Amino acid sequence: MKQTKKEILAGCIKEVKLAKIIDNNTLKIEYADNTIAIRLHDTDILTFVKNKIIVNSGGWDTPTTRDRINKYSPLRIYRDKGLPYINGFSFYDGIIFNKEGKLLSKKKPHNTKKINKLKAQIKGYCNLITKDNLPLPSNGDCWFCLMITDKGETLGDTISNTDHLFQHIKEGYLHGSILVNSMKFAGFDNRRIGFHYQLKVIDTFKRNLRKYLIKKLIK
Repeated sequence: MKQTKKEILAGCIKEVKLAKIIDNNTLKIEYADNTIAIRLHDTDILTFVKNKIIVNSGGWDTPTTRDRINKYSPLRIYRDKGLPYINGFSFYDGIIFNKEGKLLSKKKPHNTKKINKLKAQIKGYCNLITKDNLPLPSNGDCWFCLMITDKGETLGDTISNTDHLFQHIKEGYLHGSILVNSMKFAGFDNRRIGFHYQLKVIDTFKRNLRKYLIKKLIK
């Protein structure tokens, strides 16, 4: 969803001296304290403070986020085997580099054992999808997945709550809203989602639900 300059600035908590649109849903902001930020939607993904660059995905490790970081900084962020890295280091929100790309904050290696275990649990959860178990969304679904805000976000995303997703996996609670959310996350519109329901294309549902949960739960 495309946002206006005013909408993007609405969530700023610091005084803004100057702001201009530099890309889709992206602003370059000069704050009153003389820090410079590249803001994507409601997150300052890059903050330039003297010789420091602070990087923050806001929990949205998406292709767009990575594109903006790579485009508007000397850093390079990418994914390898499903995990985010930046300049060769495991990425985490708040990681700090200098303007030459040298790491200034602590290294925080990915916990691959824990991640692989979660991936296996996600795979098992997605395998609950069958032609006989392909639920449609209903008012009885998880509210964090069911409720959609005016910005098109789920209630869970709006309040940065992922606990309900872990709980669904743990309990094996498969419902229609999470299936539809995962398909929309992959770029499917309502017509195409309905088509896949009608033909019971379970492999597409499984694949997109797995990608959705990995993106939401593995940081």
